[in-house]
Amino acid sequence: MPLSSRPDGQLCPARARINKLIRGLMGRPADKQRSAEYERLLVQWAEVTQQEDVEPAA
Repeated sequence: MPLSSRPDGQLCPARARINKLIRGLMGRPADKQRSAEYERLLVQWAEVTQQEDVEPAA
């Protein structure tokens, strides 16, 4: 699945925001708090991705 659903190739604002948060999070030392935050962000990523990439049934 492509990362962008926009014709100009840019990430949508919600995806870009979550991606930035995940990248920043990965710069922190691994611990339980980082793991919990990563899981929370992945859930958000999945929700945003699902909302944007749903195509109508043929």
